[in-house]
This record gives sequence, C-alpha cells and structure tokens, in this order.
Amino acid sequence: MADASTPRRFGVSAFLRFPSVFARDRVIDLVYNASMRLIREIRCYPSDGAEGVTNSWAGTGERASLGAYRVLRAVVDGPVDPRTGYLCDIKEIDRVLRAVVAPALRGVPDDASSLTRALVAAFPAAAEQCPTPAALRTLELHVSPHTRLAIDKGGSGMMRLTQSFEFSAAHRLFSAELSDAENRRLFGKCSNPNGHGHNYVLEVSVCGTDGTSEGTVTDIGHVDRVVLERVIEPFDHKNLNLECPEFAQLNPSVENIARVIWDRLNGAFTGCRLASVRVWETPKTCAEYTGGDDGDDEQMMND
Repeated sequence: MADASTPRRFGVSAFLRFPSVFARDRVIDLVYNASMRLIREIRCYPSDGAEGVTNSWAGTGERASLGAYRVLRAVVDGPVDPRTGYLCDIKEIDRVLRAVVAPALRGVPDDASSLTRALVAAFPAAAEQCPTPAALRTLELHVSPHTRLAIDKGGSGMMRLTQSFEFSAAHRLFSAELSDAENRRLFGKCSNPNGHGHNYVLEVSVCGTDGTSEGTVTDIGHVDRVVLERVIEPFDHKNLNLECPEFAQLNPSVENIARVIWDRLNGAFTGCRLASVRVWETPKTCAEYTGGDDGDDEQMMND
C-alpha cells in the first residue's frame, strides 16, 4: 500500500485526455471517497436566449448570431438511484443552465470581473432549481478552450480563474539513488542519457474574492505575465536536467515539475493566491499540485 506521500493515480476518461472543453456531453467521475459527482456542460450563444436550440452539440439554434460562444458547466454530486443508475436527469441540468445561468450572462461585458459577478448572482437560483437529490457544487464558464472561471458552492464570490499555457522542454528521468539497471527498468526509454522532449500543457488556477481588494485576480494579463516570466521563459525549449537549477539533482518527473512550478509561482500574484498547478506531460498523463505537504494535495492522472 502506498504511503501518504505517494501521489494517487486515477484512470481518466477521454474527457480528461487533454485540457479541452469540447469533450464529452456527459462525464461521470468516481471520486476517491466513493461519492458520485456528475459533470454536465452546455454550449451556447448567450445573446440568443434559452429557447430554440436546434443543435445542442454545437450550441446553435434558430436565432444563432454566431457571436460570443460560451461553454457552461455544472458540477453536481449526491447519491445514485439504485433503480435507474442515475444521480439525476441530465435534461434538468441542461434546463437550469439554459434557463437560469445563460440568461444571467446576456449583455454582460466580456471582462472577468463582470462575468464573475453574473455567475455569483446566478448561483443561488441555479442551486435551488438543481434536480434533487443532486446538489450544485460548482458553476464553470469557459470563455475559450484555454480560459475558464469557476464559482464554488454557495456562490459567495470566491472565484477561480484558470489559464492554460504551453512550453516545450527536454528531460531525462534518472535517479542517482538507483543503479543504472534499476533506472532502465523503472523509466525505460525515458532514462536515455540523451533525453527526450515533451510539449507540456500547464494549467494555472488562481483564486480571490471578486469585488474586494483581492478582485485583481480578474486581471488576466497580470496572471499571464507572472507565469510567462517565472515559468515559460525559464523552461521553454530548455533541457530541464541541464539548464534549470531546480532539476540539477531532482528527477524532472511530471510530479516534480508540478511542485517546482508551484514554488516558482506561489506568492508571486498580486491580489490573489495560487490555487493549483496542473501539468500535462502527454495527452494521457498529468500531475496536479495544490501546495500541501501531504500526498492528498498531489494527484496523478494516467490512463
């Protein structure tokens, strides 16, 4: 049995293969503690209203203006009905998103602060109309495949902004505490002395309370500048083992890369705090770190 410092490993669906919101309509995620969480999204053009959707996959309808395109996602949890195998009827989640949340975004300026306030205002009504026995935990607004806002249970104004970045880097997986034979057995071709490369995708989430002094989390440009300066520029097109001091002795596994990036970013943002760092090494493998000292704060996803 793995000890507390061992990252947990999870099998993931195609939904988690790469950070994209244009994935599956319905995703059921078995949480580690055996509770059930259901994630449902709709695609929409908020200016067109909730009625007349003729193509739910694309989010278009009779009045489609092809203006601002949005993905709205609801995260609900609760007990599964043993008779139906359902947590709830997903058509009811769609109804809440289209009739309650999407209209709240209509006419809202396309800045993070305004969109966050709209989500906060819509949360109580959406939670009240959530189909029982499910409980609404999170509302997410994806403004692009690479930028999303999220409000958690209660709609208290605590928001999360997540931005995606990419960098290319080479590394060699090698532990000085293992013999050459053990390194080859554990890391295989990844322990080739000449190294190999990845196109890493980095997701950085920051959080703050909108409408207060912490509301500068809505300055997406500030988040971008910090990540570019502290992570992308130092790591992009580099050999991590040879050119980045943190990995001179530390094995640059995706888990350790996530921890190092956390250390580089933690405390660097003005008016908001770092919430999580997720690094995708391949379309099938990522590590997420949230800054805790125990293993519960680091997760490994690999199918």
